Amino acid sequence: MAKSKKTTEEVVVEEVVEETKKVKKTKEEKQAEKLQRKEDKKKKKEKAKQRKQEILVEKKKIEDEIDDIYDSIKATKKNIKAEKKNLKLAKKDLRKDKKNEEKKSVVKTYKENIKKSKTEIKDNKKLISKKEIERSNVGKNPKDTFLGDVLTEMHLVKWPSRFEMVKYTIAVLLFVIFFAVFFLGIDSLFAFISSLVK
Repeated sequence: MAKSKKTTEEVVVEEVVEETKKVKKTKEEKQAEKLQRKEDKKKKKEKAKQRKQEILVEKKKIEDEIDDIYDSIKATKKNIKAEKKNLKLAKKDLRKDKKNEEKKSVVKTYKENIKKSKTEIKDNKKLISKKEIERSNVGKNPKDTFLGDVLTEMHLVKWPSRFEMVKYTIAVLLFVIFFAVFFLGIDSLFAFISSLVK
């Protein structure tokens, strides 16, 4: 009988040891999951930073293109001014000799050049407006919606742990109870004073 008691005690001890091993395993698994979540968050943050950097680079590239187009417009405007001066001179020469076909063709080419330059400026302005729209859409998915933006922002939120939640909840409840008692005391004090005055 003593032998069977020993074996049952050993069995109980073994069961307790197994239970503690399971508890340790679950703790280790929880810690591993926690570490994995932290790593995932770090990776997400790094990806978000990298994507922001890519978006900034892309926007900068488009802004440089826009600046180049503005420079091109300035150069075209200078070219138009020069062409207009040349046109005036050619018109003066044409007035002196109206029958000269060569001078007429020179005036005609100057007018055509000015017209081409003006259409080039219009095209460049349209291109600038397209580039500005492109710049504003950089980094945005056409399927993006308000809720999608909210979800991406919610992934960046640092949520409190269970312990912090309990702590904050207790703090809020204590403040509510304190102020309820405080205002009840103030109200009864004023009621008492008003009954004395009457």
